[in-house]
Amino acid sequence: MWYLAYNILLALASPVILLILLSKKRCRRGLLERLGLSGFSGLSRLSGSQPDKPDEPVLWIHAVSLGEVVAVTPLVYALRRRYPHDRIIVSTVTETGREAVEQRLAGVAEHCYAPLDFPWTVSQFVERLAPRAFLFVETELWPNLLRALHRRNIPAVMVNGRLSSDSFRGYRRIKSFMGQLLNAVTLCLMQSDRDAERIIALGARPSRVKKTGNIKFDQPLPDPDGVTGGLSRSVLGLRDDEELIVAGSTHPVEEDQLLSCYEALQKEFPSLVLLLAPRHIERARQVEASARAKGLAVQRRSEMEQGRTDAAITGQPRVIVLDTRGELAQVYCHAALTFVGGTLVPVGGHNLLEPALWGKPVFFGPHTDHCVEIAALLTGVGGGMQVSGGQELAAGMAAQLRDRAAMRRMGEAAKSVVLDNRGALQRSLDLIAGVLDHASPGRSAALQQYGLFPQWLLHALAVPYGVVVRARAALYRLGWPATSRRLPCRVVSVGNLTVGGTGKTPVVIALVEQLLARGRRVGVLSRGYRRQSRETEMLVSDGRAVLVGPAEAGDEPYLIAMRCPRAVVAVGADRYRLGRWVLERHPIDCFVLDDGFQHLGLHRDADLLLVDVSDPAGLQALVPAGRLREPLSAASRATALLLTRADVGNWRDVVDTIEAATGRAAQPILSQFRAETLIDVATGEVRKAETLAGRTVVAVSGIGNPASFATLLQRIGLRVGDQIVFADHHDYTATDLESVRERARHSGADMIVTTEKDAGKIAPLLKSGEQVWAVRLSFDILSGRERFERTIFGEAEPALAWTAAHA
Repeated sequence: MWYLAYNILLALASPVILLILLSKKRCRRGLLERLGLSGFSGLSRLSGSQPDKPDEPVLWIHAVSLGEVVAVTPLVYALRRRYPHDRIIVSTVTETGREAVEQRLAGVAEHCYAPLDFPWTVSQFVERLAPRAFLFVETELWPNLLRALHRRNIPAVMVNGRLSSDSFRGYRRIKSFMGQLLNAVTLCLMQSDRDAERIIALGARPSRVKKTGNIKFDQPLPDPDGVTGGLSRSVLGLRDDEELIVAGSTHPVEEDQLLSCYEALQKEFPSLVLLLAPRHIERARQVEASARAKGLAVQRRSEMEQGRTDAAITGQPRVIVLDTRGELAQVYCHAALTFVGGTLVPVGGHNLLEPALWGKPVFFGPHTDHCVEIAALLTGVGGGMQVSGGQELAAGMAAQLRDRAAMRRMGEAAKSVVLDNRGALQRSLDLIAGVLDHASPGRSAALQQYGLFPQWLLHALAVPYGVVVRARAALYRLGWPATSRRLPCRVVSVGNLTVGGTGKTPVVIALVEQLLARGRRVGVLSRGYRRQSRETEMLVSDGRAVLVGPAEAGDEPYLIAMRCPRAVVAVGADRYRLGRWVLERHPIDCFVLDDGFQHLGLHRDADLLLVDVSDPAGLQALVPAGRLREPLSAASRATALLLTRADVGNWRDVVDTIEAATGRAAQPILSQFRAETLIDVATGEVRKAETLAGRTVVAVSGIGNPASFATLLQRIGLRVGDQIVFADHHDYTATDLESVRERARHSGADMIVTTEKDAGKIAPLLKSGEQVWAVRLSFDILSGRERFERTIFGEAEPALAWTAAHA
C-alpha cells in the first residue's frame, strides 16, 4: 500500500517535477533519457540495441552531482583496480555531474543519466543494464529503483551515507515505509555514529549498518605544482603582494554578509582580494550585481585569459566571481583564508575538507548539520572557526591576518584533521568487496533461469505458486486429506528452502558418517533427481558395494554411496514407500532423508534446514521470480537451523531475515566447507589441497552455487584462470569435455578442477592418462555442535532451533 500511495503521488506530481527539472539548466540535458523516452547516449547496453558486451559484469554507481562524483572518485579507481574486468558505469542527475565523470574518470568509468523514479523507467533501465551491484552515494533512497533492484536480487549498497536532521525528521513521519524501503538495501555504510543510529531508527537492520567514516577524507593529496601550472595566480590576476580570501559554495544572503566582511577587512588589509564561488554558477550574474552595488570592482573567471586581466582594476579592492565548474578545489591552493558556504544560512554546509586538504584555515557559520562531525573535528584541533555572522567572521579573519604564525598553525591543524581520519575508503572497499565477491556476475538467478521474461510476469506467477504451497502445508498440518506417514525407525531430514546450492550433499555425508561411527545402521533415501533409471525404487548401494553409476542413480545419491560405503542408499520418488521397501531388505536404525524438507508425506523426527549465508538473495522471492521453494515463514517447521558457508557472509543478516519471516528468534548452527583434498578423477590419487597452491586452473562445475566453488578454490591458493559453469546436475558429453580442454589451453591453465559431485559423470569421458582433479569438501561446525548432535541422534526437543521472539 505504501508503494501504491507513493506511485499515485508521484504520478500526480509528475507535471510539477518536469517543470522544475526543465527550469534548471543543469538538469535539462539527458531528461529524455531519464524518462526512458530515448536511448542512453554512449551506452549501447542501454540503447535498446544488442549490448556490445552482454557478458561483461557491470557495476553501477550513482552519484547525484559534482560533489558526490568528487567524493566517490577514489572509490571508483579502487574498484577498477580490484575488478579490472568489470564495466563501471557512473550515473548522475546533473550536467555538472556528467562533466565531472567525463573529466575525472575518463577511461575508468562510463557516464549515463540516472532514470527518474517512475516504475516503468527504472524497470527498463535495470533490465537493460543488468548490473551485478548498485552503489549509491550518500542517501539517494529512490523507492521504485531500490524495489526493482531488490526484485532482481541485485545488491544495493549505500556508500558514505548520512542523514541530516531535516531528512531524519521527515523520514520518521513515514517510518513504516522507510522500513520496507531500507529492507532493499544490502549494506548501509554510514559516515558517523549519529548517521548509523538514525538509519537504524528508520528501520534498517543493525547487521546491515556499518560505520565506515567519511570517504571525503581519502581524497588524493593535492599537488601544488600541478595546480600552479594550470590555475596560477597570474591567471586570477593576483599580484605578488595581494592575498586571496576564497569563499566557496556560497548562497544568497550569505554573499551579502561576505561582501560586508570583505569591506571591513579591506580597511586594515588593503591587499586582500575576495573570490566568491556561488554554489550554483548560474547565479554568477546575481553575485556580480551584489558586489557592484557595494561599489566593488568585479572580475569573472570565465572572462579571464592566461596573462590577460583588466589592468584598470588590478591592485584595487575587487571581487573575483568563480563562474566556471571544477575549479573551486584548485583555487583553494592560492587562499590565505577560506570560508565554506551553506553555513551562514540554514542549508547545512558543504565540503569543509577541500580547503583543509590544502592546509588552509577554514571558517564556517553555525549551520553545519550536513558536516557536523567534520566541523567538530576542525574546531577541536584549532583548524577551523565557527562564526555566528559576518561581523564575527571579519573579526576572526582579522585576528589571523595580524598573527601569521597563528594562521600557519591553524592551516596545519586543518590539514592534520584530513590526514588523521583517512581510512574510510579502504573500510568501505572491503565491505563492498564482501558483497561483490558473492554477487552473481550478471543477471539475477531468476532471469538466468527464465530468460528475458519481464519481472512483473515472474512475480505475478509466483503469487498462485505461493498460494498452492501454503495450502498444501496447511492441509498436511490439519491431517486432510492425508497425514504424514511414519516409518518404524528414526527419520532425520536434511533439506532447504531454495532451489539448489546450499551444500546439502556434504552435510548428508557428514551426518551419515557420524551415525555410522555411533554404530547405527543407516539408510539414505533420495529422490535421485535427474536419474535416467525408471525403476520406482532402486538400490544405489547395499552397504557393501555401489551397485549403479551416477547416470542411473543421480549424481548426488551416487556421491553419497561412494563416500559412505557402509550405508544403504536408495532412490525413489515416494520416500515413505521407498523406506518400507528398503526395510524389507535391510535392517535400518535411522533413515536420512536427502532433500526432504518439502516431502511432507513422510513424518520426520528431526528436520535439519540448511540456509546458505553466502546467498542471501536466494531468500527474497518465490519461484519463478526467485529461488524460494516455499515462503520463508516455512522455516518455522525446522527442528534445527543450519547456516552453511557462515565464514564467507553476514550470517546475522540472514538470521534477521528468517526471524522477521517466522516471528521467532533462531538459534542457528554455524558451519563452513573446506577443501580438504584433491582427487585425481581417473586414478583416485589423493593430494592435500595446499600442495597445489599457486597453480592456474580451469574451474568446471554443474552445481547450484558455482560462485562458491570459485571462491573455495581461491581460498586454497589456486588461481582461477577461467570458470566454466554448467546447469545444476548437468549430464556431461564428450563435446563438453573437448570445450573444457580448449578453454584450458586458451587460458594457460595448469590443470582442470571440478567438484566431487561432477567427477562421477566426467570420469567416463576422460582420455587415457588425462588428469582432472575433484575437490573433496570437509564439513566443519563453527558453533552449535551440541545442538547438531542432539538433533541427529534423537536427543533434541521439538522446535529446538527456535525460541519465542521478543517484542
